[in-house]
Amino acid sequence: MKDKQKRKKERTWAEAARMVLENFSDAPMTPKQILHVIQTKGLKEMRGTAPLACLVTMLHSQVRGDRVKNSIFFKLPGRMSLFTLKVLKLAPSCSMT
Repeated sequence: MKDKQKRKKERTWAEAARMVLENFSDAPMTPKQILHVIQTKGLKEMRGTAPLACLVTMLHSQVRGDRVKNSIFFKLPGRMSLFTLKVLKLAPSCSMT
């Protein structure tokens, strides 16, 4: 039980948001929707007075500037704040038949 609690405390905003987008959604979500799932599923311990601001800051910092190439998050263009996970495109496999 303590290991589970310890892991929950150590989870970052990025890890919690990734878990939500991977496991609890089949469509892009707003930061408010992501935060709601994080809170209801207990994916991250909430401290401070502005968890939504922390989540929004993390998401926006991941989709701008130098971090875009390595980010797992993607912001839908033309939309205010809809986020999803990037889909990794794998090279087609070569078959020997």
